[in-house]
Amino acid sequence: MKQSERSPNRPVGDDDLTAYVDGELSAERSAFVEAWLKDHSEASDRIEADRALNERLAGALAPLAETSLPARFRVENVENARRARRMARFNRIAAAFALLLAGAAGGWLANGWSRAQGPDGHLVADAVTAHRLFVAEKRHPVEVSADAKDHLGAWLGNRIGRPVEIPDLSPQGLTLVGGRLLPGENGPSGQIMYQNAAGERVTLYLQAGSGSESAFAFSGTGEAQALAWRSPELAFVLTGPLGREQLVTIAHAIYHGDAR
Repeated sequence: MKQSERSPNRPVGDDDLTAYVDGELSAERSAFVEAWLKDHSEASDRIEADRALNERLAGALAPLAETSLPARFRVENVENARRARRMARFNRIAAAFALLLAGAAGGWLANGWSRAQGPDGHLVADAVTAHRLFVAEKRHPVEVSADAKDHLGAWLGNRIGRPVEIPDLSPQGLTLVGGRLLPGENGPSGQIMYQNAAGERVTLYLQAGSGSESAFAFSGTGEAQALAWRSPELAFVLTGPLGREQLVTIAHAIYHGDAR
């Protein structure tokens, strides 16, 4: 059913917020949503972040609209993805945006990144996307705060289907901020966020493992340096603005169980 064919005064849902950002609501329904947003500051903040992301994405893709792109990066496909559920859209669009920026100086490095990471290419892309989205949040960077650390580990473990222990990275100069549950390429994923004394944020992305282990694989630049590896139980991506040696030190502490 089209937005214009539904009751203009029904409760506001995610589909309304998505359609509102994309300019697909009727004038009457749009006015109703705007009035609702005045009393829901958190949703209003998400709307503004969504609009800013769309503008950045449009600016990045516009010069490339006439070039020969891989199908999943074509503008029309990205526009279609924007009309999916809000969080899924964030993951797909921002991943494409991040990879396009990373590849601007050297051809289509979006493909190169996937090749470098092998089967974990999408895992790293999702982790970097989630990192960039949530480290910038001032009011709501996490769903579960650090004071509920035990609950956070149990909750993520239940949803991911693997035991999850929240690493203590204070010896590495990182204080736990909290964490959240996210959708992932192969099922529910978790993001655990930390912050150092300089205010820089580092995230650890978790997803159910395949039963095999892998060596550390490094990729990314700037504020989104990423280090990926697998244990038998979980796949990990550690992302942050730190140097490679710092990330490796932190990853080793997590891998060897020193950060428990």
